[in-house]
Amino acid sequence: MMTFADVVSNSGDSVLESYTYAEGRLLLVLVLGENDQKVALSLPTDHLVFAGAALANKEGSYRTCFLAIEDLSLVLSVENGVYVPAPDFGQLMQQTRANYHLAYGQKAAEWTHLLSLVGYGRLISCLVADVAAIYITEVAA
Repeated sequence: MMTFADVVSNSGDSVLESYTYAEGRLLLVLVLGENDQKVALSLPTDHLVFAGAALANKEGSYRTCFLAIEDLSLVLSVENGVYVPAPDFGQLMQQTRANYHLAYGQKAAEWTHLLSLVGYGRLISCLVADVAAIYITEVAA
């Protein structure tokens, strides 16, 4: 059984096969580039963003990506227990392009990480409250 850490470390040149969001759960199906293993990731979130134009394209090159998980406390400032944007306009734009804006105003104790599928840009990003709540299922080809 693959762990989340295994999936992240083997996710280089993966292809996003499908994605759905319903009832507060994001489901991603990836074909891992390292070993062509198909896996499904399921996680609870209610803060997410999709790159609609890239995801609408069915060509694999547009859906080629890798998984990135980032600890928000290492990237964003926290004031009064909530994440705040950078005061510098240039840094603010960088944070927004990296989808860190999803965390602005959210409680730092509640949302700890940002999970992204990164390809030509960030295809999908979402806030994660507990990395241990990300379920991995191997899917038969």
